[in-house]
Amino acid sequence: MQAVELTDGEPTHVSQDDAPDASTSATRSTKKRRWALAGGVALLVATLAATQGIISWRQNAAIAQLAAVDGVVPELDGHLDAGKSYSARETSALFGSPVGGQLVRGHDGSLTYQWGPADHPAWSRQVLGPVPALAGALSVDSPSLCAPDVTPDADADKATRVVCLITDGGTAVLDEQGQNKDVPATATFIDVLDTATGAPLATWPAPATTTFTPMDGQVIVGSTQGATDTFTSRDMLTGAASWTHEVALTADQTTEPLRGSVSVSRFKDTLILRTSAGRLQLLSPDGDVVRDDIGTDSDAPWGWQPGPTGRLILETWDDAGTPSAMLLAPDANPKADRTLAGGLAQPAVDDGSVPGLLLTADTALHAWDADTGAARWSSKSLFDLAEGGTRPSILVIHGRVYVLTSTGVVALDGHSGETLWRVKPDKGQVATTLLTDAHHLFVGYERADQAGAAQLVAYPFDEGAPSWHMTYPEGIDHVVSWDGRLIGYDQDFTTFTLLS
Repeated sequence: MQAVELTDGEPTHVSQDDAPDASTSATRSTKKRRWALAGGVALLVATLAATQGIISWRQNAAIAQLAAVDGVVPELDGHLDAGKSYSARETSALFGSPVGGQLVRGHDGSLTYQWGPADHPAWSRQVLGPVPALAGALSVDSPSLCAPDVTPDADADKATRVVCLITDGGTAVLDEQGQNKDVPATATFIDVLDTATGAPLATWPAPATTTFTPMDGQVIVGSTQGATDTFTSRDMLTGAASWTHEVALTADQTTEPLRGSVSVSRFKDTLILRTSAGRLQLLSPDGDVVRDDIGTDSDAPWGWQPGPTGRLILETWDDAGTPSAMLLAPDANPKADRTLAGGLAQPAVDDGSVPGLLLTADTALHAWDADTGAARWSSKSLFDLAEGGTRPSILVIHGRVYVLTSTGVVALDGHSGETLWRVKPDKGQVATTLLTDAHHLFVGYERADQAGAAQLVAYPFDEGAPSWHMTYPEGIDHVVSWDGRLIGYDQDFTTFTLLS
């Protein structure tokens, strides 16, 4: 081998014998590039797969989270199937109170309380025997009602007792033409049942009682007797009175037809009394008056709703039927109340994606801060919400507010009120129903002239282009979402059917 001398500044010489073969070097270089390319593709594929997996996981998590929100119906797969049907007489089992259980009126006029879901109750107990005067009625309008002994915002399943106001009187609807008869009550009493077994814990008479609410071991009952509305707190198990609050009616209120029956309800630790003249009063659990100035400057009747952040919201209507809402001051200071334009527009579904959102509606939709009453936005680009005097159906999902009126559906940005998209029904159609199964937004379209098929149309949440539709099953003319269930019924309101 030839020796090589290295000299500073001069190029290095390599023996021809020691030089690598050119083809071998090229092959190795190509292989390296191929391996590098293959490795890069594999890494890209793995990254894309991981990204898609994360997106799918997030989408599935969002769907699961929305599916657990009150009012969301089970997933609809493109075809509506008719399930169990109920007659008009059995609708109490279908539309009964979603809290705890429901009272079911028998064909013989009797009453049975069922604890748990209507389709598979945990137990049933008859609380009123047959009433011949009510037998055979299609329905009965009666003060009879049951309520679990828990706070309004608590889970009814946590209740250990359920309280029932039972009466054998009422107004019986005799036929589909609406013919009715009034049946005076001969007995009215309070029943207290054990929620674990249905065993009776107490029964005591409550003559003339038309309203009640359980509260901390007491039952506050109300009635109108002569020229006085009377509210009394009684021990739940003995019926012994602890305090009584009376509201005297004026001469005009006693000589003119009263606006309605008294009512008593509970909001947190406050009792809300509505007098027969439509006024509201707030009482402490001990019967002390907290507010009695509500409605005193107006003859308009008042109602109330809990706000989305726990504030009490009152609502009133003027002589023309125009509603307005009042956000009540938490310290009972009337000067701190906030009056809001429009009537309350409660979303049927609210996933909490727009925190503190309070909505009212008149000829526009108004958004307010539920804590302060400060205005957020108003949307005047909607369809005429005042048309027909009905309030819009609303869903709040994924930061958007979906609004349905008789003339179509519109999607708004829940934070700004900006119109994102809107859909008008085809000629001859009427938009009647707005609901979601957590996968799609659904709008029910029915024919104004009763000709042609009614259908549910699915829309993506982010655009107003229909994805697919489902025709209502045979014999179903209308569809409504109720307590997370899809219910169809016929034109004559004689048969109600669970749909899936």
